[in-house]
Amino acid sequence: MSKEKFVRDKPHVNIGTIILIIFGITSLSSFGMLIFADVMETRDSDGDSIPDLEELSANHPLFYEASDNILSFRTYESTTGHELGHNLGISHGGFSSHVNVLLNLYDDVSKPIPIVDFNIKYDSLIEFVDNNANGFFDPTVDTVVGKTTLDNMIRTGVGFGVDGEPAYYSSYSTISGLFKVDFYTSREHVLLSRQVGLLAPYELKSVITITEYLPITGGTMVALNLSLSSSQGIDFSGLTSSALTSIGNYKAVYEWYDTATINDVQTTVNTTVPSSPIPLNSGQIYINFGNVVNATYDPKLHWELPSTPSFNIFTDVPWSYITIGSLAALSITAAVSHVARKRPGRVKYSDIPPSQKSSETITQDKNETREEKKKKSKSSSAERFGQQVLSDSDF
Repeated sequence: MSKEKFVRDKPHVNIGTIILIIFGITSLSSFGMLIFADVMETRDSDGDSIPDLEELSANHPLFYEASDNILSFRTYESTTGHELGHNLGISHGGFSSHVNVLLNLYDDVSKPIPIVDFNIKYDSLIEFVDNNANGFFDPTVDTVVGKTTLDNMIRTGVGFGVDGEPAYYSSYSTISGLFKVDFYTSREHVLLSRQVGLLAPYELKSVITITEYLPITGGTMVALNLSLSSSQGIDFSGLTSSALTSIGNYKAVYEWYDTATINDVQTTVNTTVPSSPIPLNSGQIYINFGNVVNATYDPKLHWELPSTPSFNIFTDVPWSYITIGSLAALSITAAVSHVARKRPGRVKYSDIPPSQKSSETITQDKNETREEKKKKSKSSSAERFGQQVLSDSDF
């Protein structure tokens, strides 16, 4: 019986080689991205394409640049299509040397004009007589006895690290030391001393200190005058403890409290704000400390940016873990694929069972069977004819 010849007509696929190629490409790509992410972190820590002067010399997540008169804090937030960010500046130079806090919020930090701006100026300490005895300073009703203009402020300290926590600080004081203000900011939640408390991201907390104030005359009160301004307008309507400016999801709020530590006693303070039903581009607020000698007060400025989720393939993907895992898988696969194996011998083919034969083979077998039957029938006829001839001759 004929045997079917084995023919290799299908493409040969080596699974081990394909796995090696896949893991090789993955490991090389992830290793390259890891190097690229490290370079981006060194050259441009916020991951955007804008070169920042602070990033060339600072190693902190929130970058600051200090000059003789200006202290600038910046951080940029990556989003799809553009770069959100803020620039927080504290200055004490210029013609008057007042301390000015200027906050700018940007929808694109490459543009010079911010979406929202907010300015706080530490103007003066006002000594007055409360004529109507309501506990508030009213410039149109109360009598001003004296005014200490805060135009001789100097910066006494600046740096990173407060109480062992990753926070930035800066300190300003009058030459006499009568008035002092300390600023604290951080990019993460940190818990500082009891005086500062919890410091949150997107927040500038200030601690105002009045030391050994000598009144001009007895029975007077002292109020701190702050000048607030914003190009977008400040909303004082219905507010007694904050001033707000906003456009869309961009918001800046200056918030103060109704208590302060005055002469070592927790005391209620009253704040006079402009009474206007519409937002104002500028306004004066007066924080009344009463009969004060020593006082501590801690208002704060905080802001909000759109919380658009962002994903940066260069910095958000754990390329280091992908690299390690790919290299490990590549090593294991290479080791397994190179294990010595015994080469199989020659294959002995057996007869193919009828159930596995093709239709052509079955037809061929049928034809061969018919031919064999014909041959057998012819031979049997000849034998019978020969026997018949012999039997006739006998007679």
